[in-house]
Amino acid sequence: MNQESAKLMNAERPPLQVLIVEDSENDAALLELELRRAGYEPVCERVETPDALCASLQTHRWDLIIADYVMPHFNGLAALALVQQHGLDLPFIVVSGHITDDTAVAAMKAGAHDYVMKDNLARLGPAVDRELREAEVRRARRRSEERLKVEHSFRRAIENSVPSGIAAVDLDGRQTYVNPAFCAMVGWTEQELMGLKPPFPYWPEEEVDTIATALSEIGEATTPSAGIELRFRRRQGERIHVLMQVTPLRDTFGNITGWVSSVSDISERKRAEIRLAAEHAITRILANAQSLNEAAPGIVQVLLDSLEVEVGALWVIDAKHQTLIPSLMNLRTLTPPLKKFLEENRRQIFKCGVGVPGQVWETRRPIWVADLGSAASLERGHAAAAADLHSLMAFPVQNGADFIGVLEFFSSRYHAQDESLLNMMSAIGSEIGQFVQRRSAEEGLRRANDELESRVQQRTTELKAANNKLHASIAERKRLENELLEITEKERRRIGLDLHDDLGQKLSGIALMTKGLELKLTRVKSQEAQDAARIHALVQEAMSHASDLAHDLATLNLQDKDLPTALEGLAAHAAELFGIKCRFKSTGEIPVLESAAIKQLYKITQEGVTNAIKHGKAKRVAITLAGDPEALTLKVQNNGLPFPDMRGESTGMGLRIMNYRASLVGATLDVKGTGTSGTLLTCVLPLEGRK
Repeated sequence: MNQESAKLMNAERPPLQVLIVEDSENDAALLELELRRAGYEPVCERVETPDALCASLQTHRWDLIIADYVMPHFNGLAALALVQQHGLDLPFIVVSGHITDDTAVAAMKAGAHDYVMKDNLARLGPAVDRELREAEVRRARRRSEERLKVEHSFRRAIENSVPSGIAAVDLDGRQTYVNPAFCAMVGWTEQELMGLKPPFPYWPEEEVDTIATALSEIGEATTPSAGIELRFRRRQGERIHVLMQVTPLRDTFGNITGWVSSVSDISERKRAEIRLAAEHAITRILANAQSLNEAAPGIVQVLLDSLEVEVGALWVIDAKHQTLIPSLMNLRTLTPPLKKFLEENRRQIFKCGVGVPGQVWETRRPIWVADLGSAASLERGHAAAAADLHSLMAFPVQNGADFIGVLEFFSSRYHAQDESLLNMMSAIGSEIGQFVQRRSAEEGLRRANDELESRVQQRTTELKAANNKLHASIAERKRLENELLEITEKERRRIGLDLHDDLGQKLSGIALMTKGLELKLTRVKSQEAQDAARIHALVQEAMSHASDLAHDLATLNLQDKDLPTALEGLAAHAAELFGIKCRFKSTGEIPVLESAAIKQLYKITQEGVTNAIKHGKAKRVAITLAGDPEALTLKVQNNGLPFPDMRGESTGMGLRIMNYRASLVGATLDVKGTGTSGTLLTCVLPLEGRK
């Protein structure tokens, strides 16, 4: 090495911290000089006793230790042992003036890195260079190992802390790794699982083909799987639902060397989903059923599937004998032992407090037996054991204080008590109880409705019969009233004819006789002639009056007359006949009416005028007829004495006949006084539907 290269290396290297174990100062100086010749800038310290060596090791950081092999009170191997006791990995070079090959080999075995003879110190520089490099390599390796240990510890801590199970297999499917969470999940230890090949013990027998097919499809993929849901088996036999995500393992060349799986226990979630679906299914069954007998098969089957149990039964109360009898029993799997157990169960009945169903009836609380083998005194225990059934669950079906029955289930697995399942079955039992109560209420309501409908029909029939009788009576009354009116009209005409034919003729005879008497008395100039003349005049007046009455009573010819014309004629005739003021007035548009309406309105007016003159002693009568689009209003007003209205208790036959005439044509009639004198008759005829 030339001088310039040595200077350049010295400028780049930091000072070399050297501890020299040597009893000779001169030899230590030679060693320092040789190091400088090798291109180092040594900072040296010399010690020659064990205490000095220990103190120096504790207070300073050294890059290199050079020790004389033989000293009066110390030696190189003892110094090496002290260095090792302090846990230091420093380049340790033995220097000796006299050393054999065996001694050198012993020193190297003890941990010395090299040895140099004092008569050949030229080897010191290269030996230091080599050992410094080796020391750096060792330090780098230790750092890597420390980092690897830290990473390994960190990875193990993560794997041990995560709740998910982790498992790895090689290309042959052999189990190469499982973490504690996976072991806790399935129940087998790491030692029991390592090295196993499929099918693994945590694969259920009934799921082996399904799991193998799913994993083979994932094995053909080169990217991590999105996750598949599988069923695993715990060591005790319980089935669990897991979500498995598989990722391929690759070497430094990118080749797949195996697969690592992350496995999460999703049994709670799946159970919640299955139970929620079961509750919804039961709700739908109850909504579409008319009775518990109709709903029971569907309910028991849904619970058999969702609870994954083998036997399900519904016990209901026999109210007559006060016992629980089997309403329905069903099996999830058909095996001869289970069929035999089912047949034996169907012959059972339980009183309150007897057997599991009877105890549920008595306490109104569920009973859960996780291990039937531990309940030796339990009834049907031997039969259940013969059918390989190990767990029993029984739940009350009730609604408040109303007890309906018991839902009972047997399982071939050991089921530990599950609070969420108890809550679910409590809700289902209550829902079934409410359904039974609701259907019972609906049935009672239906029976009451049927009874009410029957009574209504019976009453309706009676009312129809009474109504028919009433209609017949009304029809008969109308017939009689019409007949009475006809008789009245005929009687009026007969009286008119009698007045004309009989009374008129007799009055004519009397008139002739009185006239003859008057003439005779006149010829004899008797004073009684004037009396006879007055009698003759009175008879003539009576004849005229009788003729008018006969004409009025015997004839009512309204043919080809409208109502205003007929009423106007009536007013004129009344004024002339009775010597009163009687006028008629028409306003508005008077429609053309059928003859029956004209006849009845005319007769009402005629009766009103007659009553006003005869009974009211009226001197003025006003007849008005007013028409508008909705009704025709007829009024007869007089100034005579008031007489009772239509609502009075003393209503006469004339008023009743007028009211009846109005009803015949659909009109309304009202008669009322107009104060201390006078009466107003109003008849309103609706026109709607008459056009």
